[in-house]
Parts: sequence; C-alpha cells; structure tokens
Amino acid sequence: MIFAGQSWGVVGRNGGGKTSLAASLTESGQFTRSALVSFEIEDALLEREIREDDTDFLDRIDPGRSVAELIQEVCPIGESIDELVTELGLSALVDRGLRLLSTGERRRVVLARALIKSPELLILDEPFDGLDQEFRVHLRYLFEELSEKMTLVIVANRLSDLDGLVSHLACVDRGELLLSGPREEVEGNDLFKQLMELSDERVSIPARKQDCIKREGSLISMKDVTVIHGGCEIISSFDWQVEPGQNWKISGPNGCGKSTLVNLVSGDHPQCYSNDVTVMGMRRGNGESVWDIKSHLGIVSPALHQQYRVGSPALSVVLSGFYDSVGIYRKPEPAHVAVAKEWLSVVGMSGQEKQLFRSLSYGQQRLLLIARALVKQPPILILDEPCQGLDPLNRALVLNVIDRIASTGLTQILYITHEHEDHLDCVTHELVHDGASWESRAASS
Repeated sequence: MIFAGQSWGVVGRNGGGKTSLAASLTESGQFTRSALVSFEIEDALLEREIREDDTDFLDRIDPGRSVAELIQEVCPIGESIDELVTELGLSALVDRGLRLLSTGERRRVVLARALIKSPELLILDEPFDGLDQEFRVHLRYLFEELSEKMTLVIVANRLSDLDGLVSHLACVDRGELLLSGPREEVEGNDLFKQLMELSDERVSIPARKQDCIKREGSLISMKDVTVIHGGCEIISSFDWQVEPGQNWKISGPNGCGKSTLVNLVSGDHPQCYSNDVTVMGMRRGNGESVWDIKSHLGIVSPALHQQYRVGSPALSVVLSGFYDSVGIYRKPEPAHVAVAKEWLSVVGMSGQEKQLFRSLSYGQQRLLLIARALVKQPPILILDEPCQGLDPLNRALVLNVIDRIASTGLTQILYITHEHEDHLDCVTHELVHDGASWESRAASS
C-alpha cells in the first residue's frame, strides 16, 4: 500500500522483477488513473512506426506520425499539448516523425504521452537513461513539482538517480519484494548492501585472444565530413582521426550527431560513401564490402538492441558476434561455442544460455549484446550507451571488462555516453559537442 505524500524508488538486480512490481501497481485498484514510462513502451511505439512505414509505396520518405500526432492521440478531449511540449523541450520537434528522433528525444515523447493524461500514479522506469545532462537537471525539477501533484514510483538501477526524489525504497530480487520502507532504513540494511555491492572479482577475461592487427597510420580518419538529414546539417565540415593506442569518449547533447558518427564508421549510414571516411585503411566507397569493415568492429548500440528481434537463446546471441549477424544461421564451430560460454560467464549469465533473448529483462539483453560485441575481441569496439538499463553491479562489471580488454591493446574503444558515473580508465581522448560544435581533446584525469 502506498500512502499519500510518499514517493517510491524500486531497485534491485537486473531480471529481479523491478519493472513487473512497478507495473503491477497499475492493476492494484488503488489509483484510478496511472501511466508508465519505459524502454519497452518506447520500443513498441518505434516498432509500430517501422511496421507502418510506407516509404516503399510513396515517391517520398514517409516520416510517420509526428511528435504532435503521437501526443494528441492519447490527449484527453479539450486538452492542449502546447504547455507540455514546451516543458519537455519538444517545441522544435513537433512536426518530426518518431523514427527521425534521437534516443533521448524519443524518451521525451513517451514521457509527454504519459503526462498528458494527468495520472494520479506515474511510474518511471529508468527515466534518466539516454538523456543528456542538461535535460536531466531540468527533468529533476519537473519530477519534484510532479511529486506534489501525483504519486511517483521510479524504477532505477543507480541509487544516485533517486536522490532528492523518493522518500521510500522497495528492493526486489527473483520476483520477490525483499525490503521496503523509508529510504534510510532500507539503505542501512545489511542484505540491501550485499545485493548492491559491486564486485570486481567476478570479472575474468577469457584466455583466448586474437592477434593484434599491427597498423601504421590512423585506424579511423574523417576529413571534411558533412551529413545532411531532412534538409538539416547534422554534421558540418568535420575532421577526426583515431590513432593507434587511442580510446575515445564521445559526448554531447541529444541530436548532436553522436550516433551518426558511429554509423559513418560502421557503414550503416548511407552518406559514409559520399564523404572521405577511412576505417582500418579502407576508404569507404572504394569497393570494400560492409562486412570487410565490420569484421574489424564490435558494436553495441540502442539501434542494434532494437533490431535484435529474433527468438534466439542467450548463447546464440553471443555466438552471433563471430558472424556479425542478428541470430546465427549456421552450425557454430566448437571453439566458438566454448569462447561464447566463457563470455556468458564474464557477464554473469552462464546459467541462462538457453533462455530466449526476448524473455530476459532489458538490462540482461544489453549484457548479452555487450558479450556479443566482445566475443571476437575486435580491433575497434564501438560502445553507444553500452550501460543503458544496467544495475550498479552489472554496470561496474561491464566497465571493468571494457577497461581490461582495452588494457590488453587488442582493441580500441569508441565510447558514447551521457553518464558521468560511467568512467573508463582506458579513455585517452574525448570528442565533445558543446551544443554548437565538436572539440577534440586529451581525456581529463
């Protein structure tokens, strides 16, 4: 039972049942109007837009439903969306289709669809993930105001996300409510400390390693790169080189082009062929195949996560990293199976190799995709928000694994993140967008 004046945080390990517990509150009968904001709802909206994309049948690109239309379709009759659109920083995006938005911008749309209903209970599942720091600060103020008008329940993997926002905590594990009560009491409980304790001892890198590819010159080179999308310049006259031994952190506000840079490197952006982009000594558009490049890359991104819709067991997901495919369509080599099982152990999922990918929690799915990217220990490892949706234990585990892999010199990191807490010791350089332009610099100590 949630009493008036309380706000709750729900915490626990990935797959423990946090989201299920929070969602069950909508069926408790205690609240007449409730709303949920989650990655799953965002994915469902995006799936619908992809499914209804009529571009192939038109003489133009079908933008799909606009931001305004998506909010209006759930808006109560007679209500205006203008004030909410302004409050959530969506004014400049109201006419843009959902598929054309960045991850953080889509999160704002899902939040707007929830708030326009004026719920008595608002459940927020990882509301800060995927959002830049400036908007997070704004969102905190908004949640503080909302807590005076409605009951908030925030599902979080980082306790710091709950600071100043919740009065009570519920700790969940294996589908059971283990602890609940005032935040100070729960955090002082020994069992809670044990569950949330970070352990580096779980990390053991598989002994098998690829031979490091010795190269002279830049691993990645971009010269005077310009990318135009929807009539707007996303990237303009951009120069960048990644030299041997460098590991880069890439940061900046939503929509500044971080993921576009990643897609230019991987070949997943069509304008990589109309620009001067060279990866591992291969100039894009000079006859190389996409797979020539991707054989040297390991990639984790929200886009890959969204695309991974096949019904594969966990072991097959990790194995697919050897073949750069979504799912596997050949009999894997025994040596590959052995290495994949080792990586399942590294990410703490050795007992779940037969469990289907889509039956796992969002955080567990992300862990599998990280293991998939690392399984071939690629020369270049691209990590686009790799820790999104992970609890503290697994977040620390993943960052430790990445640092250890980078320390071997077998792979170099391109690390895209909004998280100040997700520090990598291996980062040597930073590429930062300040809202107006890009700046390259040595990493701060």
